[in-house]
Amino acid sequence: MVPEIAADHGIIIVTLPRRFDFDSAPLIENELKPVLGKHPEQVLFDFSKTEYISSVGVRVLLGASRTLKEGGGKIALSSLCHQVSYILEIAGFTKIFTIFETRDKAIRHMRRKD
Repeated sequence: MVPEIAADHGIIIVTLPRRFDFDSAPLIENELKPVLGKHPEQVLFDFSKTEYISSVGVRVLLGASRTLKEGGGKIALSSLCHQVSYILEIAGFTKIFTIFETRDKAIRHMRRKD
């Protein structure tokens, strides 16, 4: 239920678990705190394994986004399944987050921004 966190050329990649909901969100948030506390320039949330996100998961994403932006960092999302994409779309968050079809496309784009 915890995310996988790795770095790729200065980009922090957070691969989220199958469900990003009431049960997993506190664990994910706890794992993110020390990472975000280092004020990374770019963080990519990889949803390739995620089948569901609840409002609690969305709240964690918004908090991470706020923390990153306050430190001058950028956030992106990738590999959203239809259901996750739909939830973010109806909540209006597809306008807030930069979203990429695949992890590779996101990383290529983020590297160009360096």
